[in-house]
Amino acid sequence: MDLEIRHLTTEDLPAFNDHVSYVFASDQQHHRDAGENLLGPSPWMRPEWALAAFDGGTPVSTLGAYPVDVRVNGRAVPAAAVTTVGTNPGYRRRGLQRRVMTRALEWHRDSGQAFAMLWASFGAIYQRYGYGLASAHTSYTFEPTWAALRDPFETDLQVRLVDWREADARATVQRVYDAYAAPRNLLIERSQEWWSNHRWYWEFEQEKERRAFLAFAVDPRGEVRGYVNYRLKENEVPFEPGPNQVMDVGDFVALDLEAWRTLWSYIRGHDLVKTVEFRWAPEDDPAVDLLLEPRALRRRTGDAMWLRIVDVAQALEGRGYEPDAEGAVVLGVRDELCPWNDGAYRVSVEGGRATVKRVRTKPQLTLPVAALGSLYSGFRTATQLSRAGRAEGSASALRTADRLFATAYRPHVMDGF
Repeated sequence: MDLEIRHLTTEDLPAFNDHVSYVFASDQQHHRDAGENLLGPSPWMRPEWALAAFDGGTPVSTLGAYPVDVRVNGRAVPAAAVTTVGTNPGYRRRGLQRRVMTRALEWHRDSGQAFAMLWASFGAIYQRYGYGLASAHTSYTFEPTWAALRDPFETDLQVRLVDWREADARATVQRVYDAYAAPRNLLIERSQEWWSNHRWYWEFEQEKERRAFLAFAVDPRGEVRGYVNYRLKENEVPFEPGPNQVMDVGDFVALDLEAWRTLWSYIRGHDLVKTVEFRWAPEDDPAVDLLLEPRALRRRTGDAMWLRIVDVAQALEGRGYEPDAEGAVVLGVRDELCPWNDGAYRVSVEGGRATVKRVRTKPQLTLPVAALGSLYSGFRTATQLSRAGRAEGSASALRTADRLFATAYRPHVMDGF
């Protein structure tokens, strides 16, 4: 098949958008009506951040990637947030997506990105290309009445409803989010460009049907210790007795337990809310431990972020390690699609940092690159991977890797892309 694979130009955008719209069954006509020229699902992706296989002038297989910094156990690592992956049905089963994906992995490496990550429509597709499951997605759907905290608490914090248009509101949200994300694991560092263009925040308050709101948890000194943003919508069933609103929670960011309890109580204080849709809970969210009836959350967990190591040495040296996790292990990495990764690496950890060197010695622990993604993020320990037949090594090597790759927080991503 003689097709050209290349980055996009501005002239390619209309055809690219038509392709993405078809693949994901989305309607982008309203963007065109507004005079916008969007690439994929977000208004700030640039043409050079996307690849496509072209048949003539028509893109038939696509992949886009935002350059982002991601906190990995407390340290920022450059990564590619992959999106708009799809192939025209008439061109499938010909290895075309594999060619685009292989080119993309080389592009990510050459761009200095240590790994790629994505939300997968089908995990089976991306496991072919070395992606490993790196986090779980947890969400709740609950009635506020039944989501009471187990223990009463006293607080000096006050919750203040804030107008997004206030001069310092956005800057405050950014500052609190940055403080929250800094020690955590797999949260994206939201750039100024991200904040300026993220439609969830800055435009949804204009909807008549679902207004968007922002609330701060403020201490007596005026310091903001957390925030929640959410949308409210009245249930469309007419004359339904009792509470009839739906609350859709976006960010729920608390810098400490007191702020968490205060914001949770604030959500429960909406007496006209029948259902709360809490979409982005971390896997280790304290709600299960703090509620009187945890079952009321109707907690759902599924696969979330899939991660693909692009540069093994860069990724391992870039992530954070726990201060008391000292030691060394020789990892053997199998990677057919990215031969530059294939080989053995001595990982030496001291003082929360790792030194990584290519070595010729026999690996103590061997695993495919997809399994390395799960280990790297802290989603799975080496021992868990071994029990699943996805890692091979001695008991002592497994214990060492378990200790070295432990994380303070469970991996968690709260942004779609």
